[in-house]
Amino acid sequence: MFYGIIMDTVRDGILRSYGPILWKRIVSEVHIPSETFEFYERYDDSILINICDCMVEILNDGTRESFLQFFGANFIHYFYRYGFDKILRVAGRTLRDFLFVIDQLHDSNRFTFPQMQHPLFHVTEEDNHGVILHYKSVRFGLAHFAIGGLSAVASLLFNQKDLNVVIQKDLSTDKYSHIIFHVQFANYKYEVKRLFDLPVLPSLSGTTFFRVFPFSILMDSSLKIHRMGKHIMKAFPDDTPLIGRPLDQVFQLIRPDIHVEWDKILSYGRHIVFLMDNRLPLRVGPTGKIRLKGQMKYIQNKNMLWFLCHPVLESADDMISAGLHLTDLNLFDSTSDLLITGIHQEHQLEATIFKQHLWTKKLPTVQKKLNVCHNKNQRLLYSTMPKHIVHLLQSGVRANSICECQPLVTILFVYCLDIKTISDHLNAADAITCLNKTIVLFDTIADKYDVFKVEIKADASYMLVAGIHDQSHMIVEEQQRNLLSTKLTDESLEVDDEEKDEIEEMHNKNPNGLNSTEIIAALSLEFVRTSEHFYNPISKKPFHLKFGFHSGMAIGGIVGSRNYQYCLFGDTVGIASQVTTTGEIGRIHMTHTAYSHLIEENRYTVEHRGQINIKGKGLTDTYWLTGLNEKSSKVSINSDSTTLKCPFSSPDLTFR
Repeated sequence: MFYGIIMDTVRDGILRSYGPILWKRIVSEVHIPSETFEFYERYDDSILINICDCMVEILNDGTRESFLQFFGANFIHYFYRYGFDKILRVAGRTLRDFLFVIDQLHDSNRFTFPQMQHPLFHVTEEDNHGVILHYKSVRFGLAHFAIGGLSAVASLLFNQKDLNVVIQKDLSTDKYSHIIFHVQFANYKYEVKRLFDLPVLPSLSGTTFFRVFPFSILMDSSLKIHRMGKHIMKAFPDDTPLIGRPLDQVFQLIRPDIHVEWDKILSYGRHIVFLMDNRLPLRVGPTGKIRLKGQMKYIQNKNMLWFLCHPVLESADDMISAGLHLTDLNLFDSTSDLLITGIHQEHQLEATIFKQHLWTKKLPTVQKKLNVCHNKNQRLLYSTMPKHIVHLLQSGVRANSICECQPLVTILFVYCLDIKTISDHLNAADAITCLNKTIVLFDTIADKYDVFKVEIKADASYMLVAGIHDQSHMIVEEQQRNLLSTKLTDESLEVDDEEKDEIEEMHNKNPNGLNSTEIIAALSLEFVRTSEHFYNPISKKPFHLKFGFHSGMAIGGIVGSRNYQYCLFGDTVGIASQVTTTGEIGRIHMTHTAYSHLIEENRYTVEHRGQINIKGKGLTDTYWLTGLNEKSSKVSINSDSTTLKCPFSSPDLTFR
């Protein structure tokens, strides 16, 4: 089982290198319970492997091993970024020193993560070109994770870019993974010359020695206990024989996971921390337990091993279980201080973990609220500019660089001639309320069609456009070509999902496949029919509205640096405006260009008006849209339009 903090380094690597959209997809496909991990919770080891396999499938690039190396490297970078670089830096002056103390670094986390089953790293050979490093773990298939971590340490902490880790041999069994690495680097510190001679110290008697180190065990070459510190002996009953017994009869070796043999202990003893638990019952009873932690030292002139150790005490319960007291502990080490401080900090840690659980329970609710706010923000953006423009801005494209040529759009203007009467006779609040109700009704009708409301001008003109299509691929084509060749970007995933929803929405709004001019024509007819029930609260007569549209090319883009606004430019906008102003109240006026696109399917009835003078174009034929051709096989106007409630449906409406 992995602690959540390990899995969070994996999440962090994906978010930093591939973005949140990919991470959300991985969470869904791998069936991870949440998008975040609790640091002190434990998670199944298989999640990491499944994440690697999922990334290979999604990105169609890399292998399980390459992503494991990526996560191993990010494991080091993660702790480096969040302030743990000092712990890594004090591990050794050189890369060689670091490789010898990896196991001690892991052991330093035993209080924070007591159930962590960390791998064992052990150097058995070295020369000027590197070391032979043994890797043992109860987990399988994670050797490349270790390779990634070693490479990151060499590069980040010791500036050794030429590190090469080769799997020399695989000695794994069905119980544990055992890989032999050849770690190749320039091992300059292999041979260290002594610059001065140390003074010869006087001999020390065994009695004095064991008084100084009351927690220690001396063994001969057959690994039988030759002598033992008095505080260890006091933990066992007086009638239990200890001297002369084999070590593995009195104690069980917990770490490293090796057989208790002279040669193996000599090999591992130089740089590996040993852990032992008692096999024989203690003085406190059969449930008593004492755990000893320390280092094996070889005494060459006696051909003996000295286990210099101390009891592992994480709480007062451990002391009681071992039958020890504070007076039994050495005054020259920090065991007693850590024990007393640890009891106090244990309560603080429990309170912190409890708070974390409470916040974790609130996380789904907060996530839902966040999604609601996100959806509201998206809808607000979609109301001010087309969806594909929103996607471009959210993907990081500079706003003022967005400029699109729309080859064929149809622009509709609706002019209200009553605005001056309303503003002159109503106070500001009532005038705004009156106009707002009218605009809301127009918006409700327009929402049923595949159109975009560009703006409402100060002269009470209502502007709609149909036929705006996504041209963003022309803006970001080169960016996506470069990015997609190396990794899956947030933008590509997000646009794909949005495009599916947008296509479905467009189909629902335009099931008959009308062109932009036919869409505006259908919308105009519904506007006219509904506007017959709009009454001016001052004159008690229907509002005086003019409708007009034109088809042609337009340029669309974002203007402004603080308040972004999507605008359309070109002759098409000006001609549509002029056609509207030269029209008649209650009628739909159109240009010859719009007429030519409208008669292709013969779905509408049209009357020729004659010629009018368009500024910059001269005399131009224009037409009246009079209705829907009942003989047409396809009905364009939505049938539910009559159910809309008009805001001013009675001439008796007044404001107070």
